[in-house]
Amino acid sequence: MNGFWKDLAFGVRTQLKTPAVTLALIVTLAFGLGANTVAFSLVNSFFLRPLPIAEPERLVRIYSSYAGGMQYFTLSYPDYADIAKLDSVFSGALVDAPVAVSFGFAGSSERLWGERVSGDYFSLLGVKPAYGRFFIPEEDWRAGVASVVVLSHRLWRRSFGGSPGVLRQSVAINGQACKIIGIAPEAFQGVNLGFRPELWLPIIKQGSGLPSAGDRGSRGYFAMGRLQPCVTFAQARAALDLLAQHLQQVYPLTNRGIRFAVLPESEGRVHPMARGRFLGVSGVLMAVAVLVLLLACANIAGILLVRAGSRHKEIGVRLAMGGTRGRIIRQLLTEGATLSLLAGGVGVALAWAVTKALSAIHLPTRFPLFFDLGLDERVLAFSLVVTVLTTILFGLAPALEASRSDVITVLKDGEATRWLRQSRLRKALVAAQVALSTVVLIGGGLFLRSLQNAEHLDVGFDAEGVVATSVDVGLQGYKSAEAKQFWRRLVDLLSTLPGTESVSLASTVPFELNITTTSLAPEGYQPPAERGWPSIEFAIVDSGYFKTMRIPLLQGRDFSERDSESAPPVVVVNDVLARRFWPGISAVGKRLMPRSGGGYEVIGVVKRGKYLTLGEEPKPYIYFPLRQSEAGAMTVLVRGKGDPSTLLREVRNTVRGMDHSVPLFNVTTMASHVGTALAPARAEAVVINIVGLVALVLSGLGLYGTTAHTVSRRTHEMGVRRALGAQDRDVVLLVLGQAAGLVLVGLTGGIALGFTGSRLLRSLLYGIGPTDPLVFGLVPVLLVLVCVVASWAPAYRAVRIDVAAALRYE
Repeated sequence: MNGFWKDLAFGVRTQLKTPAVTLALIVTLAFGLGANTVAFSLVNSFFLRPLPIAEPERLVRIYSSYAGGMQYFTLSYPDYADIAKLDSVFSGALVDAPVAVSFGFAGSSERLWGERVSGDYFSLLGVKPAYGRFFIPEEDWRAGVASVVVLSHRLWRRSFGGSPGVLRQSVAINGQACKIIGIAPEAFQGVNLGFRPELWLPIIKQGSGLPSAGDRGSRGYFAMGRLQPCVTFAQARAALDLLAQHLQQVYPLTNRGIRFAVLPESEGRVHPMARGRFLGVSGVLMAVAVLVLLLACANIAGILLVRAGSRHKEIGVRLAMGGTRGRIIRQLLTEGATLSLLAGGVGVALAWAVTKALSAIHLPTRFPLFFDLGLDERVLAFSLVVTVLTTILFGLAPALEASRSDVITVLKDGEATRWLRQSRLRKALVAAQVALSTVVLIGGGLFLRSLQNAEHLDVGFDAEGVVATSVDVGLQGYKSAEAKQFWRRLVDLLSTLPGTESVSLASTVPFELNITTTSLAPEGYQPPAERGWPSIEFAIVDSGYFKTMRIPLLQGRDFSERDSESAPPVVVVNDVLARRFWPGISAVGKRLMPRSGGGYEVIGVVKRGKYLTLGEEPKPYIYFPLRQSEAGAMTVLVRGKGDPSTLLREVRNTVRGMDHSVPLFNVTTMASHVGTALAPARAEAVVINIVGLVALVLSGLGLYGTTAHTVSRRTHEMGVRRALGAQDRDVVLLVLGQAAGLVLVGLTGGIALGFTGSRLLRSLLYGIGPTDPLVFGLVPVLLVLVCVVASWAPAYRAVRIDVAAALRYE
């Protein structure tokens, strides 16, 4: 141990002799280590970090699955109740659903997101309250019970200063008094990744703001079950299959074609419909981070190789005095460890700052998204392991090379053989850097081209000139008739604003991450025995919506005042649905039928669009008229001329003038809102292209260092060539040719790797193939240009060699 500390102290002194080089090495390595730490923190947050609950390995997530339709959908409350009765399989089950509420305290109110949960929610999860108590089963889905609420630790600290006396107080939830009974522990932030509830409420029969708890066909609850100690996952799946078949027979109207999908809690933490995308993005980021680290290691190894070569006499003397090769390797590795430890500390600090900034980003969506990317013990352990492996990766080759010194040759100051070995190793490292740079640049080029295509995708509407403000009157207790009257007055007032072209309302707008579905089919539809009714996404819109959003009307007409509550029910559909249900004929005048009877007449067909994501395939969509529907929360859409910020301010003032207590949220322009949908593609392109630029610089520096080192070592040879009549052009071509050979080797390997690896990016790209010829053609050109630039200075120096001095050079 004493020898280790001596080596460490010596290593620190050695690094301090060249502070500028040491600083550059630390920064380079810290960038690579920090990138790996950030990428792993994403993977850890999405897939690895267990929930702060009891025995999470025994928890499973349960979904509804439509035969031939949507997979991994939410459950109805009655279906959950039947699942909870399977006590031979589950020791308990729970449901939860996000809900927006108006939270009032001390004369002020704000719009918060919480969860309605079943009475055994906390007890089944094994979560203990920080103060007070949690819900009891008697408070679950019952009328006439005193309203109670559990606050998150965060809301308790923010609104009540962390006072335990809050348990004796009441707050207003949607205008109704609610007694605070408990405070959740600080570590518990719900069980759904990306959603951080501020409070929890029990599920009640009425006024929950959710699908009816008594309607088996209203599916809007996330469900989890805890397996009995001796029950396997396969047994639970089999039991749920039997239950689904039983419910299909007993309740054919609501459960025909409905099965239950079950996943381990860890696999369902990211919703299965989004898991593939998350895995893809996380995998790409990890791969890029590893490539960056490999590039940094290759660059540092090359520099340390030169540094070790300059110490050949010192190492030869040590060997001559009895030092063993293992002792020399240990010392050089310890010196490298000083770099790694310093770089690791800087990298962790950098990763901490980046993850904090990423966690603080709030996307302008109706549903709040939050990701905790903190550096927990798992991330720090990963960073430590990577730091140790990095020390071995970049330090071992120079240490082994330096320890091969021949004592007699070194003491006689002979270096020819040593230089030849080092030169070959440095060339291999530079070729590897070029190959890795090629892979990263290909990825960056593909994502950049993908972003350009995404920005020009036809989303089905025109966002320019439209401002949007979400308004929720339902939280203030507005009944259906009062809400419709509020909307009519608001539209009339906004229509009189200067510069306004059109005004409309929508329950959800594209890219809002808000999925609402209904089950409708063409008149006369008879579902196959194994399938249920089609599940189709929909929105509730006011007349003028298609004009405001400039969605082309292909057939029929728009909604109008005649589509009142007393008029026959009508809908507008998109062309995908029209062609699927009525191929080759007009859909106008046809009828869509629900499972329970009645029906809707199709009065218009509009052009398809993008509704949830930019990369989604064309899908059917239905629009219902606001006058024939109920909607407490709507997005106000105003198309106008002039400054959007001024128009937004006028819209906000108009709403406040009608009712200052009505909460407004997501006040933005539609152009900015669409930009949010581009955020993943933009982030991918920016991150990977920044990494590509860094890789290009590192490769250029490595190529420059190797070429310059070669020229300095071959000074005598250059002098001989010039003395024998070699021209300037011959010398330049000699130097550039050597550099070009390294680039050619690296390019060959890099293109082969890029061609193979880019196929894994297929699902993340918009409008281009993974082997786009433009990208694969431009990347080699760019690297050749870098080769020329990096080699030009050494080549010029070779041309300027004085022949007489070179012939005397050793």
